[in-house]
Amino acid sequence: MITKKFLRFIKHTLLIILGLGLIFFINGFYEKAIVNDKIEDFKARAEYIGPDENLKNVHYYRVKKEYDYEDVSRNTFTIDERIIGSKTDVIITNRNPMRGVAVLDPLVGFLSKNFFVGHATINSRDDGRMMYEVLGNASTPEYNKVVESLNDWMMVEDQLQEKSESPIIIGLRIKNTTEEDRDKMIEYANNQLGKGYNYTFLFNRHHTFYCTDLVSRAAKHAGININYDHFATTGNDIIISKNTYIFFLRETIIVDGEKVFNVYFLEQE
Repeated sequence: MITKKFLRFIKHTLLIILGLGLIFFINGFYEKAIVNDKIEDFKARAEYIGPDENLKNVHYYRVKKEYDYEDVSRNTFTIDERIIGSKTDVIITNRNPMRGVAVLDPLVGFLSKNFFVGHATINSRDDGRMMYEVLGNASTPEYNKVVESLNDWMMVEDQLQEKSESPIIIGLRIKNTTEEDRDKMIEYANNQLGKGYNYTFLFNRHHTFYCTDLVSRAAKHAGININYDHFATTGNDIIISKNTYIFFLRETIIVDGEKVFNVYFLEQE
């Protein structure tokens, strides 16, 4: 028999969930405005290099260093090898991870586009060729775990070309890190290999991760907070953190009915 006490508990729990959801949305749109400003600031410093010789509708822009914290001694983007970033650089997208799943597509697509919860990875090596990530939408359930994989963000996008489903890809570098800091981050991420995906996002955080959570907790292991609001970590949180800055941006725009891909990257020494 359902008691009045139990019904009150259910009611209060639902109110708390609704309240948290409302706060999440309000905070998310506030963060989105800051993200847009940071993107526009990065693009405003760019100079046009030219189109890609082999890829259709791909254009490159070099962004001049302006701030002291911008580290241009390490790789930002190599046009020929298609590698984004260097060790501990974070790559984030706002693509819909549930695209094609009828029930989840609309809501998850909306959240991904506005709050950058599409996917996030952290580079594991100095040359940027490998990265740590945790997947939650693999067709084979046992693949939904923390893995070290090839940093193939641009290679995949090159293959997809006009079928690309990543409106924006952002590369973020953590400010003023030492080699020791970066080693600690990689040590932490490496120790999580094989652990599963956290579908609850807020609970069971000792043994499971979601993608931005893995990234932010790796940074925290080195004493660096990159989760802006200290709540469930979204891509927006990492982008607007005072401890990160944009060094790479790939945006998709529509020109005369065709997708055009503009690639911006911080100049290197």
